[in-house]
Amino acid sequence: MQPSPQVPAQPLRLLHLSDPHLYDQAEGRLLGMRTRHSFEAVLERALASAPADALLITGDLAHDEAAGGYRLLRDRLEQTRLPCYCVAGNHDHWPLAHEILGHFAPPSGSIVALGNWRLALLDSSLPGEVRGHVEPAQLSALGAWLETNQAPTLVCLHHHPVAVGSAWIDSLGVDNGEALVTLCADHPQVRAILFGHVHQAFAQHIGRLELLAAPATSVQFLKQSRGFALDTRPPGYRELLLHGNGHIETRVIRLNDYPEHPDLEASGY
Repeated sequence: MQPSPQVPAQPLRLLHLSDPHLYDQAEGRLLGMRTRHSFEAVLERALASAPADALLITGDLAHDEAAGGYRLLRDRLEQTRLPCYCVAGNHDHWPLAHEILGHFAPPSGSIVALGNWRLALLDSSLPGEVRGHVEPAQLSALGAWLETNQAPTLVCLHHHPVAVGSAWIDSLGVDNGEALVTLCADHPQVRAILFGHVHQAFAQHIGRLELLAAPATSVQFLKQSRGFALDTRPPGYRELLLHGNGHIETRVIRLNDYPEHPDLEASGY
């Protein structure tokens, strides 16, 4: 068994963004909102609030599977001069994303170091599907790694592995989410599962395991909604302070002064 890395004196600050839905065209709109503008505004606010140690984006990087959105994202991530990690979402063309983003889009199942913490980056996307699935090979590899590594760990993916309370989106989560949650709950070094896809902030405990979703940098979905509905909440992100002893502090920050609003009459996308 490998020893845990040296514990840092100060907590690490991880910025968790999700679902930018960038378009090939600069003025591309998702349900009334220009997603490049909202993403850049959220990223700027997140970087300005306090020094960060890393950035995580949990999928749906581009909406139209075109190169322009990925190029914009690559350029913005390079400008941060931070370690940045992206995982695949159901809207992403991942071979194209990986080609353009390079090291910002590590291979599925990668384990990356952040101080004495580890981030396990999973791919829950299925070609041509909105729902998610984590392949058994990914679960097996993660389980084998956890058996020999005790560093505090965050498991990161796009789709939600538990219900968030909105029937329509809960039918489109990870279809084998219970297996993932059970695996993580059985290994106490896994402190949290981080995800997106639901376009809303979400937090739940299962024992000592935290399940945390970041709000979208684009449009927000209405919480506790049986059918598709948009929310008036502005775009935002989640901040995590990762302490050396494995403790997590987290909060959601929104751009309450953001001037654009979604089309609340939209019935889907």
